[in-house]
Amino acid sequence: MKIKESILLYIVVTIVLFVFAGCTARDVAGSELVEKAREEYTKLDSAKVIMTNTETNEVEQTFVFKYDEKDVLTFAYEGKYLDESYAQYNNGYECYTSENGEYTFTQRGDKNFQAYDRKSPHPQANEGLIIFSANAVEKSSVAEENGITCVEHNYDPEKIGAASDEGNVTDFIARFYFNENKELLYFTEETVIDNDGEKIIHSYKVEITEKNAVEDIENPVEIPKEDNPK
Repeated sequence: MKIKESILLYIVVTIVLFVFAGCTARDVAGSELVEKAREEYTKLDSAKVIMTNTETNEVEQTFVFKYDEKDVLTFAYEGKYLDESYAQYNNGYECYTSENGEYTFTQRGDKNFQAYDRKSPHPQANEGLIIFSANAVEKSSVAEENGITCVEHNYDPEKIGAASDEGNVTDFIARFYFNENKELLYFTEETVIDNDGEKIIHSYKVEITEKNAVEDIENPVEIPKEDNPK
């Protein structure tokens, strides 16, 4: 799986959320806290999202975004996994992309150009960053310790369309950690894969930082000399 195909949430697992009828968010423990966190995230004017591989303690994805006075989104994304890398910068008018060192540029008016704003948000600037699908949760719980509230949701992998090139996804667990004011501190996503009897676990920590505090966003894409007029 290429990084650009999993830019929405994960690097090694594709998640597709489906909507089912007959179950409400009230049936899932801690749903009010998670829903509130999702709503608050979409209201941010800017932030930096950091995804860390908890097995290696390496940052594998970063996403920085900021809306301007016209609600046009500027963002910079960087992701890496094994031998693959992907970076993109988009200011609503120009888009610079580097995939495994291959550079591309598009701008407004081009067929493949995509601009984002609050009405048409980027997937990682939308509530979908903080995963929640009540109808796909098999088990849920809420625990408190030392002022920290942990909400745990165990998902049915089939219902959220979890798939991996490494084998059959048997478990997907999301854990959300809130402070004493019920504000989201961070959340983790754990995926368990069965690869012909061998258990593979991928675990990531996602932090939303620099809330409404991002000043400037640098372009992480290296522009080839022949394409750089400077």
